[in-house]
Amino acid sequence: MAERTSNSIAPVDTWFQDAQIILGLRLLVARAASVDSLAWWEDESLTPHARFLLERLFPRAPSLAARSLALRAAWARHQAACAQYEGALHLYRLDVDNRDKLALRFEPLRSIPVLDEPIATMDRLRQHLPDLAGEPQPYAVVRRTDARGLQIEIPPRPSGVSLFLHRARALAWAYLEGSPGEPAFPFLVE
Repeated sequence: MAERTSNSIAPVDTWFQDAQIILGLRLLVARAASVDSLAWWEDESLTPHARFLLERLFPRAPSLAARSLALRAAWARHQAACAQYEGALHLYRLDVDNRDKLALRFEPLRSIPVLDEPIATMDRLRQHLPDLAGEPQPYAVVRRTDARGLQIEIPPRPSGVSLFLHRARALAWAYLEGSPGEPAFPFLVE
């Protein structure tokens, strides 16, 4: 199935790879945001302390529970940071109509690698981003908000790259505008 419109998701044959990259970026940022890392929000889902607890609460799938909790916490924090902007899109919501949520709903989270060790510096995050996001993506900062939001604009997507992947890569690189204890919540407005 090829793209039907300029806003459609990727063709079926590349969607699995795109989905893995998008989920990997989401988990990388969630890991970086943990309290034992850059401490961008109160979440310990991917920390060793949580692993100890989740292995007892969810003995069949503790890593899946950890990933799900971390993604949910990150989504909620981003929604709160972007609440005043109708239609705000961020790494955890790439489409106004939530097509990314629907498309990623059944993607396996267990197969996505997550770092065990903390990401305590911006340089460590910068080192890990190219593994998933490729080369730094261009973006322009439009404004910074009181809630630490960072509205950005990105150039049109190149041909052959899905809309969701293009947005995810650019948004992921924009997290480097933050610092330890001082998050930046990059978002776009369509």
